[in-house]
Amino acid sequence: MSLNVTRCPNCRSTFNISRRQLESSGGLARCGACLRVFPAADNLIESTGDTDSAESVFIGRAPEEYFNPDSFVNQSRNNGEQESAVARGDPNPAGAMQASPAADAKSPDEEPLELPEFKEQFEILPEDGREAIKQANPALELQSGTNFNWGAFVGQTTLALMLLTALAAQYLWRHLPVYSQVDWLRPGYARICARAGCELPVYSRVSQIRNDNTALRTHPDYPNAYLLAAQFHNAAPFPQPFPVLVLRFSSLDARTVAMREFAPAEYLHPDLLALELMPPNSPVQVELEVINPGPRAVSYEISFKAPHSE
Repeated sequence: MSLNVTRCPNCRSTFNISRRQLESSGGLARCGACLRVFPAADNLIESTGDTDSAESVFIGRAPEEYFNPDSFVNQSRNNGEQESAVARGDPNPAGAMQASPAADAKSPDEEPLELPEFKEQFEILPEDGREAIKQANPALELQSGTNFNWGAFVGQTTLALMLLTALAAQYLWRHLPVYSQVDWLRPGYARICARAGCELPVYSRVSQIRNDNTALRTHPDYPNAYLLAAQFHNAAPFPQPFPVLVLRFSSLDARTVAMREFAPAEYLHPDLLALELMPPNSPVQVELEVINPGPRAVSYEISFKAPHSE
């Protein structure tokens, strides 16, 4: 095929290019050394015959002047000026690098390419480039603040607090017998019951009940039973309901062997059943008959529990 040699007007590098390539690209070519697009047909320097070489081969080298730091850092600006000159039809556009005859005559293997020291670290932006940046649309910026709807926030917070208050009130009312015995909650329960007409449970303080004396012995009539005698009193300054008496038998390793709860009706003397409340500082005598829990029960204890506790 027929090959031609074209020269880049910017860096003076030469290339082999075929007629078919020129026709398909509209006569334009891109330099492999400086990447500038130029009209290859206007820069042909010679024509060769038929050859088996590649259709496009870089056979020249850019002169040393192309790598001058002042020209290299401003290459994008020079390329723009040259492309404008080519569009106007100027055969020798301004700003294009002209190779000296001596540089064209040298072979690529005669001299090694030496890059001079880079004198400037940054390119000075031209005035037209600054104006272009000012006219460009700014990038999307994140807003530094948000529009907070305080009205909606206050309304939602108030509604949430009202719902939590209603839920707490419903729970406390459902467990009135238990929580009415709490010191700081009982005044509130008393005010609500005074207006609602409900009956407030009697105030109870099981921790104020003192166990004075307890004795456990074998039952005189039944060999497989025990007889428990106990005495306790109300140390609180107010009357309170008789407690539930809890008897617990345990083994050597403190494990529960047997346990039984006795309601007031089960351990009170018949003469005391008419009393609704246990008066302060009055001893209460108790006798209970219990079955022997077995040889594993080596100790026992008595505790008290509020009659209305859950």
